[in-house]
Amino acid sequence: MFNRDGYDPACSRESLNLLARSFLGDALPNHPMASPVFADVTELPPIMIQIGENEVMLSDAMRLATHLGDHRVRVTLEVWPGMFHAWHFYATILPEAMQAMTNSARFIEQVLQGDAH
Repeated sequence: MFNRDGYDPACSRESLNLLARSFLGDALPNHPMASPVFADVTELPPIMIQIGENEVMLSDAMRLATHLGDHRVRVTLEVWPGMFHAWHFYATILPEAMQAMTNSARFIEQVLQGDAH
């Protein structure tokens, strides 16, 4: 889909591959316990995915959102223009980060009240 390697100042494909190898050990990356994209997700509650447009994992997030939707899980996908991995940590200086946190809180409130879309 999208090759965002080199656009994200906080994360690279190489660092993700290193972390994945450490996490997986001898397990296969397409095992349902390793990735929700390959898991039975039919019983999951509503899920919000926030991803920066410049994140290395943009395609992965979009793929997960599609998988969730295909299995009738209510999913909200927000792709944030110009944002990078974990931009939320900069909520004190980035208005986009504060807005993303506000959106997350609103989503949680809606889920708890039973009306998440």
